[in-house]
Amino acid sequence: TGLNRFFFIRDFHDMRCKYDKVLSIIHQQLNREPEDGDVFIVMSKDLRLVRLPTFLQHV
Repeated sequence: TGLNRFFFIRDFHDMRCKYDKVLSIIHQQLNREPEDGDVFIVMSKDLRLVRLPTFLQHV
């Protein structure tokens, strides 16, 4: 369908984190490897900001 899979990352609210830290949290909380096109939802503590990182694998 072209739709991505979305995963919510709970209890992680640091919007300043870089790629490596977010990958670490994904491995710890979701016990999975990000696949091409998966989208991960991160919300700030006050629920005012939403970040949707995705990890594309380049061949």
